[in-house]
Amino acid sequence: MEKTITFSGSNEKLFSRCLLESLDIRQTIIVPETHNAILVKDGQMLQTLSSGKYRLDSFVDQKEDAGSTLEVLFMSKTAKLKLLWGTAQRFTLYDFVLDEDYHVGMSGDFEVQIGDPRKCYLYLVGVADDLTADGLQERLQSNVVAVLEDVVMQFAEANKVCFNQLSLTKKKVSAKVLTQLNQKLMNEYGIAVFSFNIANIIIEENDHKRLSAHFKELKNPKSQEKSENGFFCKECGQALDENTKFCPNCGKKVCGNNHCPSCQAENPDGAKFCSSCGSKL
Repeated sequence: MEKTITFSGSNEKLFSRCLLESLDIRQTIIVPETHNAILVKDGQMLQTLSSGKYRLDSFVDQKEDAGSTLEVLFMSKTAKLKLLWGTAQRFTLYDFVLDEDYHVGMSGDFEVQIGDPRKCYLYLVGVADDLTADGLQERLQSNVVAVLEDVVMQFAEANKVCFNQLSLTKKKVSAKVLTQLNQKLMNEYGIAVFSFNIANIIIEENDHKRLSAHFKELKNPKSQEKSENGFFCKECGQALDENTKFCPNCGKKVCGNNHCPSCQAENPDGAKFCSSCGSKL
């Protein structure tokens, strides 16, 4: 009677092992459309099988391989794992607008599946009974972070990204990371990356306060200047003409700039005469 070896179970796992307890060359291996299979003898790969039906005697000899350990690994073509990633430590970015360094942490998720069964077996699976999300995250974490940091630094430099615009670049940066990460993990582990997402960007609090103050000064350079007549906007520091009612820089109504033309004393809005010298305003 012909014995069959086939995949059974959930297709949510990246792979499933099937140990052949006894060598019988009459056994048939059936690989479903959803999987590839790898035939392993004594820890070494013999053959990679695509979907279809195979006789075991096509690959082994019952006499020569009588004492060998045989197993079939069914490697899923469709199962995907969503993994989390995060920078364990802050990395340094340079703000080309403000000419200052600052420190950033990022986190998010990415989705993978088996792209090259043989390479995946050689460099990730090995003798493992399972390839869980936690285990795969641990193995791939350093690769993800290395690619991410490199892409973010290059993108920030090429586009002169200011610190307060970094979060607006998440979509574009994620797309670039996806391309490079997929290429790296396929080349090294036979793992295909189907999505990559930057969910959180955190700038160290002290850096954010320092850069925000610097940015405000840069945005409103006239805030440190004095106008010739001593009038300036209290909201943004813009130098003003004597009779300006609204700031031309920020649009705020000018208050408290009712100065006396004789003694330069400041008077309340609407005052007709100077409270200091009595001159007409």
